[in-house]
Amino acid sequence: MTSKEILESLLESSETQGPFSLQNLLEMTRKEALFGIAKSADRRQAWYILFSEGEPNGAILHDDKGCLFGNKAVYLLKGNEQFTFYPVNPAVIERIILGCRVFDRNLFDRGKARDIPEMKKVGETGAGIFAMKLVKEGKPLPGRRISIRKDNQVIANDFTSSEGKVSFRLLYGRYECVVHEKDLSTKTYEFEFDAGLLKQVVTLDIT
Repeated sequence: MTSKEILESLLESSETQGPFSLQNLLEMTRKEALFGIAKSADRRQAWYILFSEGEPNGAILHDDKGCLFGNKAVYLLKGNEQFTFYPVNPAVIERIILGCRVFDRNLFDRGKARDIPEMKKVGETGAGIFAMKLVKEGKPLPGRRISIRKDNQVIANDFTSSEGKVSFRLLYGRYECVVHEKDLSTKTYEFEFDAGLLKQVVTLDIT
């Protein structure tokens, strides 16, 4: 059986609680010191977070490209997922966590507003839309998190589409574009946004 099949077999025989937002899920499990698995799924991806004594000690992400375990799975959470919690036998949970342990549980708190120095969103006074396409060796890179920074502050975050595209409403000025890699590393590129980039799609090749 695959890891996903094993997890699903455990969920089939368990009662459910939820749905919960990620932060509400963490608060609930910690308060009650629960053992179990929380699942969030859409058409493309399925996250499984494994809890022991209320702590999110394991994580698995399954999608059409394969699976990620531990910190790498947590890093790709967007923060707006809805989770259903399934109580599971503690001994079973502890065995599964051995193969997908989360070593940095602080990653779960990235979605809290206080953890990201977001500036006020640019409204109708913005100069326009900055659009870009992320590629590697000429091939689009979908599902990559992109951050836009100005004066060392993050002013926008989004994920590239299936075509590797992403866009942001910006004022004219100089910015940094931060590409978050799946191995948790980042690459930073400086750019100047002005009228010449309006109605254009800038291609960024990170080869």
